Amino acid sequence: MVNKILAQDAGNKYTLEEDETLPIESGMAVAGYRLPTEAEWEHAARGMTLKEDDIVRASQRIYAWDGLSLRGAEGVYKGKFLANFKRGPGNYKGIAGENDSNGATSSVYEYPPNEWGVYIGRGNIREWVYDLYRPLSSQDVEDFNPVRRDDTLDPSEGYDSRSDASLIDNKVRVIKGCSWKDCGYWLQVSTRRYLDQEDSNAMTGFRCAMTSVSSMSQ
Repeated sequence: MVNKILAQDAGNKYTLEEDETLPIESGMAVAGYRLPTEAEWEHAARGMTLKEDDIVRASQRIYAWDGLSLRGAEGVYKGKFLANFKRGPGNYKGIAGENDSNGATSSVYEYPPNEWGVYIGRGNIREWVYDLYRPLSSQDVEDFNPVRRDDTLDPSEGYDSRSDASLIDNKVRVIKGCSWKDCGYWLQVSTRRYLDQEDSNAMTGFRCAMTSVSSMSQ
């Protein structure tokens, strides 16, 4: 795919002749954007720069930060909430003296990024991922680049959605993360739920991912 804006800014043509290809180094060829998979989303949310034995710590990380609390343990965020979520019934902003001043979404930069500099897993909105929803996805897919593209191994017929006995079918996608209208439980990186791919609401958004086109060192 050719990025037409980059090509025009560089003064180059952006229509390719038959059998003509552009090298990635040209800056005009870009990989297509897509939704992240559920595994990619969780990996980015944990976002750890691993050192020595930190692989174990990363796999056990509950939130997008270290610790068992929703509050910061040090620095300017010590004692402060680390995400935008619903504190309790009718409490969307917090108490006096600890008010995030946002009844709904807050600025992306109001809460700290993770070690990769990614603002993810900090509340604000739930996010779509690519995977088709099934309750046992983590047990059904491969552990190498896992993603559920269809209902293989867990067909939709087993959920009887036609008689309203279940809402699960081949049109429901996984939703990750916590929104401004959700309780703190959903800030746990591993939590998951689903929504029909044709539905939308004020609590759910998305972020784009791109397949890597270079080595990890670049």
